[in-house]
Amino acid sequence: MSNIIPLTAGGKITGIVPTDIEQVFRLATAIAKSGLAPNGMKTAEALTVAIMHGLELGLPPMQAVQRIAVINGRPTVWGDAIPALLLSRGFKIKESIGGGAETRCAQCEITRPDGQVFTGVFSLSDAKTAGLWGKAGPWKQFPDRMLQMRARGFAARDGAADVLGGLYLREEVEEDKPMRDVTPAAKETITPGAKALPPTVGEDPTPDDAIEVVPDLPVDYGPDA
Repeated sequence: MSNIIPLTAGGKITGIVPTDIEQVFRLATAIAKSGLAPNGMKTAEALTVAIMHGLELGLPPMQAVQRIAVINGRPTVWGDAIPALLLSRGFKIKESIGGGAETRCAQCEITRPDGQVFTGVFSLSDAKTAGLWGKAGPWKQFPDRMLQMRARGFAARDGAADVLGGLYLREEVEEDKPMRDVTPAAKETITPGAKALPPTVGEDPTPDDAIEVVPDLPVDYGPDA
């Protein structure tokens, strides 16, 4: 007897939703081997993390793979996924952009199901202050769209933190760069004629390349010396 259930006319085909970590990993492995995984998530482990984040947000696995991106080592959600998440939970979204060539400004208004309203604003001036305006890439090609995404991110994180679970928008963090300490290492200088103190008992001597020693200069004592 076959256990295959035939589809009837008008039947609805639903996506596969894993119910435990083993099923998540099997699905992630299949996606990785298919070659259809997005850049930055080519391994089964990375895809597993994306699927798990998506399930927490309410995204089906395949949508999670396409809507969650790893930027600078942390998962983020694409801005286009925000309306889908919020509208499915009874939120209302109203977006607008206006102003002249030098006063462009995007605004996003999010209304929670209980009626609370949160507004996010991001202007051309804000983009200039952040060093984004005119930058090569999306900010140069689609400036209005990027202003819209930033305003949406502010409003969503303020008014729908329970839906996003703390995730940032991809468009917000894609410009971030890892910070590094660029302070030059200090060097110890010994004056001419001075001798370095012996190391304390039980302490390793200071490596030769850690101290800059200024050599003694020749001294002219005159013809009578």
